[in-house]
Amino acid sequence: MLSPALQAVGSQVRGEYGRPVGSIAPDGLESPSEYFAYVRPTAERLDPEGMTKVSGFGASWTPPLGEHLYNFGSNEFTWAYLALVGLPAGLFVVIAARVGAAARDRRTAILTALGASGGARAWFTAGEAFVPVALGAAVAAVLVAPVLLTDVPLPVVDFVLYSPDARAALPGLVAAALGLPFAVLAAVVLLQPPYRPGASTRPVSAGRRREWMLWLFPVALFGTVRGTDLAPYDLRLPVLAAGSVITVALLPGVTGAVVSSVGPVLARSGAARGRVGMLVAGRRLAVGARPVARLVAAVVVAIGLAAQGQIAISLFTDTSDQVHAVEEHLGTSVVGVSTTLSTTMADVPSFERALGTGVHALAVKRNFRTGRIDLIADCPAWHGLGVDCPAAVPAELRTRHAGLAQAAELERSVGTRLYASEGDVSKMVRTSEEPALVVVAQDGRQLSLAQVHRAANAHLAMATDVRVFAMEGTLGGSGEGIAAQRWLELLSVAGVLVIVAVAGIGSVAQFVRTGRELGPVSVLSGNGRVYYAVSVWSLLAPTAFAVSAAVAVTWYVTTPLMADSADRLAALSAVGAAGLGCAVVMAWWGARTASAAGLLWRPRNE
Repeated sequence: MLSPALQAVGSQVRGEYGRPVGSIAPDGLESPSEYFAYVRPTAERLDPEGMTKVSGFGASWTPPLGEHLYNFGSNEFTWAYLALVGLPAGLFVVIAARVGAAARDRRTAILTALGASGGARAWFTAGEAFVPVALGAAVAAVLVAPVLLTDVPLPVVDFVLYSPDARAALPGLVAAALGLPFAVLAAVVLLQPPYRPGASTRPVSAGRRREWMLWLFPVALFGTVRGTDLAPYDLRLPVLAAGSVITVALLPGVTGAVVSSVGPVLARSGAARGRVGMLVAGRRLAVGARPVARLVAAVVVAIGLAAQGQIAISLFTDTSDQVHAVEEHLGTSVVGVSTTLSTTMADVPSFERALGTGVHALAVKRNFRTGRIDLIADCPAWHGLGVDCPAAVPAELRTRHAGLAQAAELERSVGTRLYASEGDVSKMVRTSEEPALVVVAQDGRQLSLAQVHRAANAHLAMATDVRVFAMEGTLGGSGEGIAAQRWLELLSVAGVLVIVAVAGIGSVAQFVRTGRELGPVSVLSGNGRVYYAVSVWSLLAPTAFAVSAAVAVTWYVTTPLMADSADRLAALSAVGAAGLGCAVVMAWWGARTASAAGLLWRPRNE
């Protein structure tokens, strides 16, 4: 019985498990896209001692089956989701809460002057935000509703979200739909700065600098890297993910504090040189860290998440590239066969006969401590492969056989040696705790993986793993890496799309506000180029500094990942260049938008 997804692969796969007689219903699968087969054992493979009684098909068994073998576990998926999607969503809330803040700050000043208490101002703020938040929650509920009614295929990952699974999560969805709007309203109220009237016409800081960020940032930065090394193996990914999220989240505030401290110096330099743009930009930057942090937050988070996502993806891409290189170099002339099931009744001679004449199966014995692999066969098989029979002691494999020679060369390149040993293959397979075989033809021809798989299932064990030799063990399989790579790509793209929305909304609001504020300055100076000068110093310079800081911090935070330095440098160079390009576009766009808004300015008793 084959799953519908496995049936759709093609007739070549269908025959690897025997004669298909039907399809597995959705209740027997973890998801509609799962590749799975229920196989009835033949009389030769029926081993009552090695069977385990189970019930409830589709349940999570131990050892894992089906998609549990190739997809993220719940913990890994949760941390990846929080880092790549949750952080951008939180950033979106923070930026959205302060969009159009100038008008709300003026209203706060009026309410304060009229004697309104802090509670009254909070209710006023919550009431103003209630309608857009409620509309957003309603739109989110409408967008989520289809997954409760029908199976929804997810892009990139080749995964179908099963509607009964989604309905099982309905209590959590309802709690989120009701609870998150209140959380957003609370964030809007808490992010509203207290009104502090000033006695000067200069810009007044909305609040004190958050010096705690400057103290917490180095702790988070060094704690992420060193904590990953010191944490138990099972906790390293959560520690790295949590530390990365905290570090990236704190970086905009630290950047804002640094840039804000430079503001007075820039203003004095502009005043001394008669540069209106430098003077105004310096005064604006000196107002406080939070406006600058909001300005650069989207770019910093985008660089941090995109770079870390690309570096993590490169780990799996390297493995896949190695696998493809092995396939191109070695092909299927040497094939590995392994299984996790009992092989006490394995019939190796029948397995060889099913593959045709001139094909030999060699038993594999691995020593992971020394990095040595013994290939075991009887003397006739070794002679057929052009190898002197090692009757006394195992000898390092030396042969003119093209496939075996290339396999030995590949293993030596990663520090593993192949040894030829004489012995009974059937006995080794039946008694080994981790039975494995290497299949090779005397003439070095390319073997059919489907044919080897079909013969192995029929004569060795009920479920076998057939791969090109060297794809298992040293280099690892590609299935898990491909699945993880696709999920990281999907989550990274989702997070970056959220950040793009954040950057667009926040930038437009900032640019419009800048244009209104600089309207009087442009009239007094009689020079429209003041918008571009202010944009360069208050937009381009802080963003460029933030990009450089984000690249440096990301390089350090990703050191625990066992990624190649060239891959890390390539990923960081790409996202850093994109960030600088974004900074230039933001500065130009900001100047144009501010100029257009400034032309509409008219004195209104402001």
